[in-house]
Amino acid sequence: MPRPPRRLPFVLALASAAGAADTLSPVVVTAARTEGPLAAVPMPIAVVSRDEIEAAAAPALSDLMRSRAGIQARDLFGDGSSAVLDLRGFGAAAGANTLLLVDGRPLNNASDLSDPDLNAVGLFDVERVEVVQGSAGVLYGNQAVGGLVNLVPRVPTGTEAVGSAALGSWGGWAAHGRLGTLLDGGAALGGFARFAGSDGYRDHNATRRDGVRLRADAPAGDGTAYLEAQALRERQQTPGSLFADEVAANRRQSAPIYRDDYSDTDTGVVRAGLRQPLGALWRLEADAAWRRNARDFVQSFRFQGAPGTRSTQDRTVWTVAPRLQGRVPLAGRETEVTLGVDWEQTDYALRTAFGPQGVDQTVWGVYGQATVPVGDDVAATLGARRAGVRNALSDGAGSADLDDALTVGTAGLSWQASADLRLFLRADQNFRFAKVDEYTNVVFGTPVGLRTQRGTSWEGGARYLAPQRRLEAVLYQLDLEDEISFDSSGYANVNLDATRRRGLILVGEWAPARGVTLGADYAYTGNEVTAGPFAGNRIPLVAEQSGRVWAGWAPRQDAALQIEGVFVGRRALGGDFENAFPDLPYYGIANLSGSLVRSGWRAVLRVSNLFDRRYSEVGAVGLDADFARRDAYFPSPERTVWLTVSYVARAP
Repeated sequence: MPRPPRRLPFVLALASAAGAADTLSPVVVTAARTEGPLAAVPMPIAVVSRDEIEAAAAPALSDLMRSRAGIQARDLFGDGSSAVLDLRGFGAAAGANTLLLVDGRPLNNASDLSDPDLNAVGLFDVERVEVVQGSAGVLYGNQAVGGLVNLVPRVPTGTEAVGSAALGSWGGWAAHGRLGTLLDGGAALGGFARFAGSDGYRDHNATRRDGVRLRADAPAGDGTAYLEAQALRERQQTPGSLFADEVAANRRQSAPIYRDDYSDTDTGVVRAGLRQPLGALWRLEADAAWRRNARDFVQSFRFQGAPGTRSTQDRTVWTVAPRLQGRVPLAGRETEVTLGVDWEQTDYALRTAFGPQGVDQTVWGVYGQATVPVGDDVAATLGARRAGVRNALSDGAGSADLDDALTVGTAGLSWQASADLRLFLRADQNFRFAKVDEYTNVVFGTPVGLRTQRGTSWEGGARYLAPQRRLEAVLYQLDLEDEISFDSSGYANVNLDATRRRGLILVGEWAPARGVTLGADYAYTGNEVTAGPFAGNRIPLVAEQSGRVWAGWAPRQDAALQIEGVFVGRRALGGDFENAFPDLPYYGIANLSGSLVRSGWRAVLRVSNLFDRRYSEVGAVGLDADFARRDAYFPSPERTVWLTVSYVARAP
């Protein structure tokens, strides 16, 4: 009897209600840093398909991903403009420990603490979302500690024109357009545009966001090449946080001190790539990118007692990432091999009333990974990376050169126990280099010497996939040394002596009848400081328990209805490593969406926070005008409604 084909463990193509629970995505990028068929590597990957993105009708990526199988979100203003995704429980430091990619290109800033922009690519322009739970220090290097999220943009596959318009609560609106055409000889051109605005849930929170992306693909020898350019423009009023008594009085207000605060950002991206076969068994893949961020802003602090003044933040990033993908015959079987180099150069400058801050930084890495068949049903994965950083730091007090280098490794086993069941074990070492605003504190003027954060992730899991049903389970332990975080008791960035996350992720989905899908997932994220002055305390802004239940009904192919409930447990306030302040309360919300498709038209209605729950997704310890420590909050929006209508026209 022939053996069943191998399938990547935990590859989850979440289908719309009209699809079966065992639908699989044919390709992923994140498994081996190349787009291709699913491989037998011991890595838990989830894929959110284009069908589900459209059915959910989420206005932002944070709304789509919130509380999915171990993902927690941190959104200051509730509109996705200042949102961060958190894998494996990092709270306020999630933006530096969860890697965000666009088609494999990192959006995280290695130089400074600014969070990656989740709106760099609008959901209208995303083909699928790939999520890796657990560290990927060997394949992806710096900051891939808790996991990574890769947004795969859409590329032209034919001649088509697509338009979309949306209206929503709090003065929200959006318009999107996409044009694509195939040329003679196999070349393709595509253009993507989006324009969106909102008055915001809170006072002084209006936002305008516009973007354009152009892409050209063409044959190059036996392979393909592409060139892509993108421009983004964001204008936002920032309402700041509220103390508890202010939330009770009017949760939508903005304190007077923030009346002139804003954040205006212009971003430009140019990227080029090549995919070239090298004989029958090897191919070269190479990507190079340039990214420029220019930000102009005013940020006020309560302890100042007066509004802040204009500041600027400029960042230019160059990345180069060539890699070889190949198959090596070994003992009658083929070993899949990835060899690559990562190089990133950043020039960064921040100018505020507290003083200047800058860094000229280079982060580099050389890595290799191999997936070796050791039997008909078992594959072993081995890999290593040598990485380093060079920093030329400067602030108002002087300058310093701070460099470091280290080596990390990975090892794992994947076993196809039966046609329906796969098991895996994996260990992966990870790291994070400190950033310029962690080494130096421009607000309080205190230089901080920090060590590189290092850790090891241990994971084991099982995936059962059968017709109309799916069950998945992952157990993990993540041990870190010198975790870099912010301690509000001393208002300084610190190395925590040792921290640990122990967790469980469970996912189940069942299609009991045609057009009906039921599912649930649950995540336990045990987290604590295990050594030093905060030993035994919880990591701030991390919920130990979170989960989601959902149900979908598609009575026919052109209509669907979905409802989900999201639960997030209590959390310590941001910066409160002493666990001395009241916790952020747990909350549960429900989201409802329905869609109708007719003759190229699609209409989707989404209601978020259906039962109008009042809660705060984010809270932190702040200072008032008397320098007293107080609990501060960013209230989340109440019930929000979005209606989206789109039309697709394709050439025959």
